[in-house]
Amino acid sequence: MPSEDIPCAALLLAEDLEADMDVLDRLRRDGVDLRDRLDDQRAGLAALGDDLPDEAPRWAYYPWSRIAVRILGPAGFDRLRLDRNRNKITADEQARLRSAKVGVVGLSVGYAVAYTLALEGACGALRLADFDELELSNMNRLPVSVTDLGVNKAVIAARRIAELDPYLPVEVWTDGVTPDTVGAFCRGLDVVVDECDSLDVKLLIRTEAARRRLPVVMHTSDRGLLDVERFDLDGDLLPFHGLLGDIDPETLQTLSTRDKVPYVLRLLDPEEISARMAASMLEVGESLETWPQLGADVGLGGVTVSAAVRGIVLGHPIASGRGRVDLDRHLDALDVPSVHPEAPVPSAAPEVSAGASPDGETPQDPLEAVIDAAIRAPSGGNAQPWSIVVEPDRLTFALAPEPEPVLMDLHRRGSLVALGAALHNARVAAANHKILGPATVLDPPGEPEPGVPLAHLELGSDTDPDLAAYHSGMLARETNRSPGDPHTVTDDELGAIHAAARLVGGRIEVVTGSDDIARLAEILAESDRVRYLDGRLRREMVAELRWPDDPDPDSGIEVDSLGLDTAEAAMLDVVLRDDALDLLEEWGLGRGLGRMTRDRVLGSAGLVAVFTEGRSPADYIRGGAVVESVWIAAQEIGLAVQPVSPVFLYADTRSDLEHLSPKHVDDLDVLRQELAAVLEVPAGGGLALLLRFGRASVATMRSRRRNDRVRHAGDVDGLIPARG
Repeated sequence: MPSEDIPCAALLLAEDLEADMDVLDRLRRDGVDLRDRLDDQRAGLAALGDDLPDEAPRWAYYPWSRIAVRILGPAGFDRLRLDRNRNKITADEQARLRSAKVGVVGLSVGYAVAYTLALEGACGALRLADFDELELSNMNRLPVSVTDLGVNKAVIAARRIAELDPYLPVEVWTDGVTPDTVGAFCRGLDVVVDECDSLDVKLLIRTEAARRRLPVVMHTSDRGLLDVERFDLDGDLLPFHGLLGDIDPETLQTLSTRDKVPYVLRLLDPEEISARMAASMLEVGESLETWPQLGADVGLGGVTVSAAVRGIVLGHPIASGRGRVDLDRHLDALDVPSVHPEAPVPSAAPEVSAGASPDGETPQDPLEAVIDAAIRAPSGGNAQPWSIVVEPDRLTFALAPEPEPVLMDLHRRGSLVALGAALHNARVAAANHKILGPATVLDPPGEPEPGVPLAHLELGSDTDPDLAAYHSGMLARETNRSPGDPHTVTDDELGAIHAAARLVGGRIEVVTGSDDIARLAEILAESDRVRYLDGRLRREMVAELRWPDDPDPDSGIEVDSLGLDTAEAAMLDVVLRDDALDLLEEWGLGRGLGRMTRDRVLGSAGLVAVFTEGRSPADYIRGGAVVESVWIAAQEIGLAVQPVSPVFLYADTRSDLEHLSPKHVDDLDVLRQELAAVLEVPAGGGLALLLRFGRASVATMRSRRRNDRVRHAGDVDGLIPARG
């Protein structure tokens, strides 16, 4: 409700009223500074050629500064002060504007709006609402002084307007607008200007404005976004042009700040916000406390909203809608007058929509069942880098000729781990179907080449009950990237994980201590930051993603399988913007880029580090078998599993790190040493993979598989169809 106990209006004292002059005399005796420039004002008014209005001068006393100024009466003051509006605004239009009452909620951009309206005489009364007090961090965008610190923003605005035009009535609501007061605030207004920060209050204002048939105008500082909603012309309009759907203010008010992120992004349009704002959004809560705002952007908001309000009051054909007054874009397009530059076309980020991942039936034929099991194995980016040649009595595993290895796949170690997982799956299926024979891992010298045999699985007539026991779990194994609920790992869970590693002769370390998990979360988050900021690593990461209707859906990682919550999915368009990420790289920021990984790891019950005995190709193939065995066992006892390995996982030397990211080699080197220290990586050995596990909801979908990785010996075109 209006505040009446805080001085924010001038005390007007008329010289033709004896009581008023008694007050002025007391002020004089009390030491108030009296300033008289009336003669100059009269001369200015006379120069206009108009007759002087028959009205007594006034003294405007400002109690907050203890200054009283002698001024023209209201008609003469208005005529002279607004003279330079003439022809831009006609006398008739000026009179119509002076009859309008405008309400402004939120006095940052709203300060500029209210002051600009007062400057132009574009309203006859103002109602200002804001509960917030001025802080020093507000003074990059508000024309205030340090003497205003701690004063309510609406009060400050009202005082500045009173010093500009003491005759303009201004109501001040220092409690802001609430569900209980929004009706009273809107009562009697002609236009509502919304510049508050609270999304639920924004929706509340629009709901009330629609009920009262009041137009609403809003400016969003980034890239000059202006919204006009003409509820006065159509009371059935949906708030925010329908961008928020049918959510109501009461429901919105119950949401956490994080849960409101998708709604905020619907209003901002992630593809259209500036690169600097997109980059900054990723830093909110990290290096930034809240959204950045510039004084120039706020000033632009005052200009554009005032123009919209003026047009609405004067009956100009301003329709509901939104548009941008993007000064940076216009400045970038400056050219000599004879040239007509084309408007730049904004780049478009892919849209995220729902998709499906088929999961076919398990083959009944034992040989096909073994092949089906092999191609179900996990691989980095779901690249499926193996090649399987089928002979009557054995399977031969090699690396496929494509895709080309990504930067992270140093020495093809990631591909070798995937191949080892495929070999393990094949052994599990062979044991289940009683056609198991010996498995041989080969170790050719140097970095393995595509097509060179790396492992054989003989097909015989044996079984292995311990392996066969994992068959159903192997078929159900999946990557679950959903957030987890921390819980204390039980002895039974630890026992099952270690037993699975021993089954294939592997060595692992299970990390469950909260301090170590926290250290690993920071290491992995910082690794993700580098992966986003380095252009080459980022392009490879994005190339792995698959959106619905992608022409190559049977490899890569489907966006719908990422386990993103609503806020993360809404932020995806921002996270993948090259211009925003390049700015974070330039600024040396980007901590927020690792937030999802940090949160996922901190929400885990533990992590499993799978070690290799050495660093030969055979060691990593064997490590891949351990990874898959542990993964299957963990999921069978109800745990969700996700690989969370860092970008430098397979790096041995500084040269390897330079190959990954020349700009970030020092950062990666430090992270590599920290990871080795936390996990106590054995001397001479390496890491096959790092897995996080914990309780989580069911995975959203399973990755698809290619059907061109398997062939019969002697039949180049004989393909075995992929399933699941």
